[in-house]
Amino acid sequence: MDFAVFALVWAGIVIVSMVIVSYLAVRWGREPFGWALLTAVLGPIAIVGLLGTRQSDVQRPKGFERVDGGGRGQGTSCIVAAVDASAAAERVARYITEMHARGTDVQLLAVLPHEFRARTTSTQETEHTAAVESMTGAARRILDEAGVQHRVTVGYGSPGAEIVRFGEEEQADLIVIGRRGAGLSKALLGSVSDHVVKHATRPVVVVD
Repeated sequence: MDFAVFALVWAGIVIVSMVIVSYLAVRWGREPFGWALLTAVLGPIAIVGLLGTRQSDVQRPKGFERVDGGGRGQGTSCIVAAVDASAAAERVARYITEMHARGTDVQLLAVLPHEFRARTTSTQETEHTAAVESMTGAARRILDEAGVQHRVTVGYGSPGAEIVRFGEEEQADLIVIGRRGAGLSKALLGSVSDHVVKHATRPVVVVD
């Protein structure tokens, strides 16, 4: 096999590996761009590395980060509201305000890729703060205007799995999540709301 043919075959292997790694990274709550770049350098070896991180994530799940004081408040019941940077977060917040949830402990949960957890520089801290604000800002403003007290928590990893885990940890009386996945993304990656409905043992409301 001459060099040109070898290079062509290797390029094909790398491209296929990048597609596989990107898909798995998104599904497992990892940042796909960085893993795709790593695959461009290492080829299919990067898949082994990603599988290793996945095994570690499952066996040793990390704790949640509390923002604005965090922790469970003094409410008689607990609502976990899963929010992201889409319009679904606003629908979730409005649903909670329509429930007249004053006096209820409302926990806004934003889930970021694992790579956002480590913040060793001011730039990384700024990016983390901006990401959390983009996911929670709209919902917080709606709840503030309605006089509904709330707290913010950040999880890392696969959104569906982290929402279920946080709901169990908080012994939530209700998990509220917006329906977002549709079309090709839902077909390939699955819907986060579907995952929560199937796996949560706490009551779940999906807001369309």
